[in-house]
This record gives sequence, C-alpha cells and structure tokens, in this order.
Amino acid sequence: MGSFFTLSDAQLLNKPNSKSNPLRIWDDAPGANDAFAEYYPIGNGRIGMMISGDPRREMLRLNENSFWSGGPLDRINPDGLSTVKKMQELILEKKLAEAEDLGVQGYTGTPVSTRHYYKMGNLKLTQTLAKGAVTDYERWLDVSNGVAGAYYTVGNVTYQRDYLASYPDNIIAIRLRANKPGSINIRARIDRGSDLNRYQGWSMPANGHSTITGGQTADANPIIWAAGARIASKGGKVSTLGDTVRCEGADEATVFFQSWTSYRKADPRQAVISDLAAVSKSFDELREAHVADYKKYFDRVSINLGASTAANKALKTSARVIGITADRFDPELASLYFQLGRYLLIASSRPETGTTDLSLPPNLQGVWNDAYHPVWGSKYTVNINLQMNYWPSLVTGLGDLVAPLNNILKTMNKRGEEVARLMYNASGTVTHHNTDMWGDSAPQDDYLPGTFWPMGATWMITHVIEHFRFTGDKEMLRDMYPTLKNVAQFALDFLTPHKGYMVTNPSSSPENAFLVPNRTPNQQAAICPGPTVDNELLREVFSFIPEAQEALGIKDDVFAKKVSDMKDKLPPMRINQYGGISEWMEDYEEANPGNGHMSHLVPVYPLHHVTSDNETLFKAAITSLKHRLDAGGGGCGWPRAWTVALAGRLYLPDTAHKYLAGQINSECTWNRTMLNMGGAAPFQIDGSLGAPAAIIESLLHSHENVMPAAGNGTSLTAAYTGEGNKLPLIRLLPAVPKAWSNGGGFIKGIKTRGGYTVDLSWDSTGTLETASLTSDHGNAAYVTLGQTPVGSENKGPSISVDGAASGTFIRLAGKKGTTYGITVAK
Repeated sequence: MGSFFTLSDAQLLNKPNSKSNPLRIWDDAPGANDAFAEYYPIGNGRIGMMISGDPRREMLRLNENSFWSGGPLDRINPDGLSTVKKMQELILEKKLAEAEDLGVQGYTGTPVSTRHYYKMGNLKLTQTLAKGAVTDYERWLDVSNGVAGAYYTVGNVTYQRDYLASYPDNIIAIRLRANKPGSINIRARIDRGSDLNRYQGWSMPANGHSTITGGQTADANPIIWAAGARIASKGGKVSTLGDTVRCEGADEATVFFQSWTSYRKADPRQAVISDLAAVSKSFDELREAHVADYKKYFDRVSINLGASTAANKALKTSARVIGITADRFDPELASLYFQLGRYLLIASSRPETGTTDLSLPPNLQGVWNDAYHPVWGSKYTVNINLQMNYWPSLVTGLGDLVAPLNNILKTMNKRGEEVARLMYNASGTVTHHNTDMWGDSAPQDDYLPGTFWPMGATWMITHVIEHFRFTGDKEMLRDMYPTLKNVAQFALDFLTPHKGYMVTNPSSSPENAFLVPNRTPNQQAAICPGPTVDNELLREVFSFIPEAQEALGIKDDVFAKKVSDMKDKLPPMRINQYGGISEWMEDYEEANPGNGHMSHLVPVYPLHHVTSDNETLFKAAITSLKHRLDAGGGGCGWPRAWTVALAGRLYLPDTAHKYLAGQINSECTWNRTMLNMGGAAPFQIDGSLGAPAAIIESLLHSHENVMPAAGNGTSLTAAYTGEGNKLPLIRLLPAVPKAWSNGGGFIKGIKTRGGYTVDLSWDSTGTLETASLTSDHGNAAYVTLGQTPVGSENKGPSISVDGAASGTFIRLAGKKGTTYGITVAK
C-alpha cells in the first residue's frame, strides 16, 4: 500500500476546460443546496453521493442501497384467498365496480405498502475561504472515467475538488487541493438533515480523524445503520471537536466516506470505523484503480450521432439542454446523453465479490435519494421501471452487471411462493407491481389501475430469457431456471377459462383504465381478465421453457407439455376499434388514451412478437403508438424512452428523433445534470437508463429470428420463441434518423442476440459505410441492411460480406472469434 500523498505538481492546478471534453456534463455554478436534482451523482453500486460543488458549504447527499425503512414485512391479506375467488366470479359477470371494491378490502396488502428506500443523510463539508466572490467556477461530471470535480478561485487562491466512488476499494473519496500551500481549511460532519436526528441514535468522533454516526429505523424489525467520514491531509493538522472532524492549514486533504447497514454487516458501526482507519492509499492510487475498473466497462461502447456546431459545443450543459429540439438538434449532446445512461448503470448496479453476493439493483432513483419519504417510496416498481433500468445492460456491453437484478428475482421467487399459496392456492411464485429489497410480493397500494396486476415476476423473468439469447450463458440460466419454472408454474395453476381461452383473472393493464360500457357516464374500471400484456408475457415464458430445458439438458417432458398446451390456450392479439392492438380482451374505450404505460405494446418492445413479417400486426402496432402519442402520451422520463425504443423497432425514425430530442430538452431533464425528471419525484433513473437501449433500436436490430423455408434452401421464413432451427437476424441501420447523420456517425461495441459484437458507421445521408460483426460465442446468424421484411429476399438493398458473398440476407457461419466486414454491394 502506498502513502496517503505524493508530492508532485499538485499545486499547479490547470483550468478544467470542460467544454473541450465531449463526455463531460459541466456548469459554471454549483447546484443550489435545496435542489437535489442539480447535483451530480457518483456511486459504486452500493453507496452513492450527490455532489453540489458548493465551495463554502457543500451538502453532499448520502445513500447506501440497503438502507430501507425496515426489515421484511408479512403483508399477505388474511382474506386474500376467498376474496380472489369472489373477484373472479364478479369480473366474469362484468360486475367490475363490485370486484374492485371487494379487492380494496380483501386483496390489497396488510399493511398496504412495502418498505421504502431511505435517505442516509448529509455530509456537510465546510471550507473556510477568504471573503469575496468566487470566480472562475466550473464543475463537471466526466462520464468517460467516472470522476467528478469542481474548480474555483477566491481571492488569490485557486482550488480544485475531485470526487470518486471506488468499486475496487469500496469507498468514496473527495480530494481538495489549492495552488498555494497551507490553504486547505475544512470541517466535515454527518447529520440527518432538517428533521432533527430522525433515527440517528448516536454521533461520535473516532481515532482523532473521523466522525461516525448511526442508529436504527423506528420499527420492531429495524435496519441498523452507520456512516462515517475521515479526513487525511498533507501538511496541516487534523483533529476532532465533538462529532466534527477538522483540517487546518493543509496543502491537500482527502475526505473518505463509508457506510454500512445490518443487511451486510453484523456491527455497522465497527465496520465503518475499521474501514476508515484502514484506508492507506493515496487519492491518486484510489483514482488509478477506480478509473481502470470503470473504463473496462465504459470503454466497451463508443458512439457518435453526428457533429454539433462550434457554438453549441462552447456552451455549458445547462444551456445546451435548453436549446435542443428536433429541429435544433445537438448530436454530440445526444451522444453524451447515451453515455450518461451507461454511466448511471455502472454506478448503480455492481455485483459483489466474495462467497455471498448481496448486491441490490437500482431502484426508482438508482441509489440516490434525498427524502425520508420519497415519492413512490423510491422502491422497485416492476410494471416497467425496474425492467427499463436494465434495458441497456445487454445491448451496450454491460451484461456482466446484472447480478443485482438476478438477486432480487431470486428473493422475489422465495417470497412470492408464499403469496401464491396463501392468496391464490397456487404453486409457483407471483409478484405484483412493486417490491422492495426483501422481495415483498404481496399487492402494493390500493391504487386500482396498478394493484390488481399479478405479472411482475413474469415480466421480470423475461430479462433472464434475453440474457441467455445475448450471451448463451448456461451457468446463469441454470441458476435462474428454478425461478423461471416457478413463474410458469404459478400461471398454470392461476389461469382460468374465459371465452374459450385461459386467462389471468383478476388482473389489469398496468396503471391504465377503461370506460365501463353501459354504466354511468365516464365510470372507469381497471380490473379485467386477460389483458394483452399478460397474454404476451406468458406466451414468452411458456415458449422458452422447452428451449431452456434443452439448453440445460433437463428432462421434464410432463412440465414442457403442460406449458406448451397452456400456451396454445392463450388469447391471441386482436385489433381494436381504431385499428390498433387492443389493450384488453374487450374492445373498451380508453379512459386516458395518452397514458404513459404502453403495456399492450410490450409484444413489440421489449418482446419481439410483432415483427414486419406480419404486416397486419405491425401496422396495428404503429397505429397504437401514434394513437397514444396523438393523445399526449410519451411523456417525460420512462414513457419517452419507451417511445423512442418502440419507434425504432417500428421503423419510425422521425418519431424516434423527435422524442429523443424532447427527452434531452429541459422540458424533461434537469438542465444542469441531464437527469430525467420523474413527475412528482425529483428525478427517476429509468428514463435515463432506458435511453441508450432506445437509441440503439434505430441503429441495430437482432430481435427477429429466421429459418429456411420448407423445401427451399435460399428463402427465409420468420421464427419465434419455442421453434427449433432458428437463427437471429441482425438488421443494420433499420431506422436511422437523418438528424443523427450530420457529417456521418458511428457506434462501436454494441451486442446482439446470438452473441455478436457490432461496429457500424454511416455517412451524412444515413447510408451504411462499413460494419463489422464479430462472433463472440460461435453461433451462426443472418445479417441484412434496412427494413426488408423476411420473406422478400430479393426486394431489399444488397450487402457484401468481406467483398465476397452478396445479397439481401446473408448467412454468417459464426465461427467464434471471426469478424465479418459488411459493406453495401457494388
């Protein structure tokens, strides 16, 4: 281990000149102390900090991802089983109001809500500076290396702060430097904010260089927590006074932050004290290890969506965000926004090393929350939000960061078994539309459009299916197969007959409602049997079970036949009165046509049940999307990210471009951070995380499967989950918007189903220049350019592979490690 400080040219501070770095978010003013969403987020998966960069009094917001409002709850309604049976009868009798009223009493959880995510506290960092104005101020978050900073001058002294959240060393570090020796004078103290000492049972100095505080949640089943800060200095004096740690007259100082809860440590207080005392690396050593670890993930993908104007590039981020529109696009800002999403996933989703992985996935706000009672509890909402958090993981080369997601799935599986048994008299596992760190699977809230939806685990498990398609990882699939099987088993026991099909009942289309026919004008209901989203999620799971069994060598023909037979009894997608895909089995009139949830389009994206080979459903999906958007749908955050993804999947480049520009604009983001707003919440992370995957849908597809047509060695036909001998079809540039081609563009390192790494470049007209496809796992695939539907092999653009084979659809043998060069055929 090295010494804390190395004497170098540390006092020779250079202006950061962030405007010359296209991968920096930057501003010329600190975030306001009461404006959490103006802060820059850093995190190492477990602990997080929000940085304002205030020179004199910085309120650093602190989080640890296992600090929730208490331990596991038993919320299963004791009358759930009898109530479900009565609700099923009422629903089939179309007595929907009566069913909902009954469900509010006998179906909802007792108590009504899961645990919620807590704020840890504030690290108050006070710096004594000369009187007078702060000048030359600049702060930044560099998403290329995961380091943030602030630079400023007061009087004749210039200062710089550097912030990082280290995964290798499992600590947060803040370095303060000045261009004149002896100029660092700081104080640090941790508190719980303006609510006095809420759940703060003690606060104390430690070892002459640290301040430690902690307590426990006010509950019979509490979470015990502790947090601490240490100062180490080069020169000067470090001491404690009360529960404040001080540094006076130093040339340089580093503040270290650590936090633990009883979720991971038997004695969080001692763990924090020991960790802080044990730090012996200098900031430079910590930074070197942090940057190397971070960049091994971040550098896998690079993107250029075109060149911005010199005038735009000279602007601070907040000014650029205000100015961006579909007509005044800022391509390099859009590229930065893409990479910000990947940065946030790396900072909020990291597997843990050691014998037991207790990692947790990012919640509604990632790991960053500044409220004791955050909006929506900052929980795990599993009817779109947690799913979207992981959309970029596979396609942008971060598939090895999904262990936290699998962990919560396995926890839900265990808790959901009890809910299935006691509420539904079913085997298998069930989760409703929210969960917490303990995998709570009982119904959440008494919010009628959301509460009665029992397919949370079903949607979540489709990420495991996708992970296998991208990576072929049999070890992961074997680990998750019991959960996959349990999800399917619950459905086998739960589905009930209706109109000749087997359907979920009770259920709803997540957070949407319809007008009840032949009732009081404008009377709404949400509860229903067999909404489209349920049918398609179950179709995906049932279809994949035999594939999983074959891949793992599992012989369970009885179960495979059960799911295959039940799949055949699911209702098909149907066309509604306005020509779109119906959201419900009945042709109901929507109560809110502009609802942000587009659950009936789940079979389009993120699933792949609607593709261009079925012209009827493909056109209906386009109609549904336009219908939603014309009514005001596709709002800020996750609805807009979903819209961009759907538009790319449906070959609507202008729509993808318009809604991406709107997502980045200050209408939808906090202009100083580019974090997406969350409606009533200060921000929600899902829209920012979903954006990289959404952007890629206009540049690359691999969700279609094909196989040779019967009796024809050259013609192809579409294939779907569960069908044998299928190969993924990789589409290059299916819907690239013209605005993403100013001077040409490229994307490198993105992944496909079937296990290929793809580099793409295009010219200023959006036409393919070159592409390279590298087979990572030794699988064959087909490749094509543009939008040519499967089955029309000779009607699309012709491509050449390595200057030899040419045609509209080309088969790649896919020998592991082989790279194929693709160009437009001459």
